[in-house]
Amino acid sequence: MDALRTIGSKAWAIVGIALAAAVFVFLIILLKPLVIALVAAVIVSLALSPAVEALARRGLRRGLCATLGVLFLIALGLGVLFLVVKGLASQWSELSAALGKAVHRLHESLTSLGVLGSNAETARDSLTDRTSTLVSGLLPALGNLAGTTASVFIGTFVFLFTTFFMLKDGPAMVRAAQPWMPLGRPWMDQVGRIIRGYVVGLTLLGAFNAAVVGLGALFLGVPLIATLIIITLLGNYVPYLGAWVAGAYAVLIALASGGVKTAVIMMVVVFLANGTLQTMLQPFAYGAALRMRPLTILLATVVGGLIAGILGVMLAAPAAAIIQHTFELLRARRDGGPPAAEPDEGPGEGPGEGPGDLAPA
Repeated sequence: MDALRTIGSKAWAIVGIALAAAVFVFLIILLKPLVIALVAAVIVSLALSPAVEALARRGLRRGLCATLGVLFLIALGLGVLFLVVKGLASQWSELSAALGKAVHRLHESLTSLGVLGSNAETARDSLTDRTSTLVSGLLPALGNLAGTTASVFIGTFVFLFTTFFMLKDGPAMVRAAQPWMPLGRPWMDQVGRIIRGYVVGLTLLGAFNAAVVGLGALFLGVPLIATLIIITLLGNYVPYLGAWVAGAYAVLIALASGGVKTAVIMMVVVFLANGTLQTMLQPFAYGAALRMRPLTILLATVVGGLIAGILGVMLAAPAAAIIQHTFELLRARRDGGPPAAEPDEGPGEGPGEGPGDLAPA
């Protein structure tokens, strides 16, 4: 009877955990823009915290250090925007000519195939008749665009605001949260190391993408190679979307400098770099940075994408590493021994003392 009662209690515990996880995932999907901004702020804060700690040890106030960190992020974003605008402006005449030539070739091809002429007249008449319908359908699209723009600005503000206070009050936040964490400070310190490892993995993937795109541009004779490399590298820190936006920029520059053929080849290079090759490299990059097996990273990424889409793909690797470490810590406590020491900790470095900790006191 006791065995049945134990099995029943464990079964209900599993059901409760599953329901809590389902509600948690639902809330993440529902509040996706806010969650993305907060997660990005946590990741960036942990990546910049060693620099803030170093400046604070030199006598600078933490508020000033946090302000410098936020200003660095703003300057970085404006610098990337400047490089993009400058590159497009320098190639604008060539880009316009290439686009005009491409449209002219398309017109000639359609004419030779008999698509233009009577069919074009019919299409034009149909388009004229449906103008009011198209306009009425365009208004909701414009409303969605305005809503998306507002969400981007709000998300950016939340990101910068949260980053500032996490850099400024990070150690105090850790001390306040520590009593509420059942696994204590060692777990929190390891989470900090895992997220920094995730940033290292992103950097490795960004360097790989930038190298592939840069070599492709060099082979095709595309100008602004240094700009393309910088934008591709930094774009990779905006998971999924940033790399493809940087790739589209590379294709536009290739179109302006070498025409349609060069642009098509560059597009193939971008698809290889951001698609097939990155998918093959990602488990190894994150596996090396997070000290996990590539197969585990691959399976976690697939499951994360199925559950939460792009957000799940973004967070799958660090989430899997945190879950793995949590189970290791629970197993160590159950066995009555201390958690396994991290390889990067030197002698005499306990939790809260090493350079990789979540936030030194």
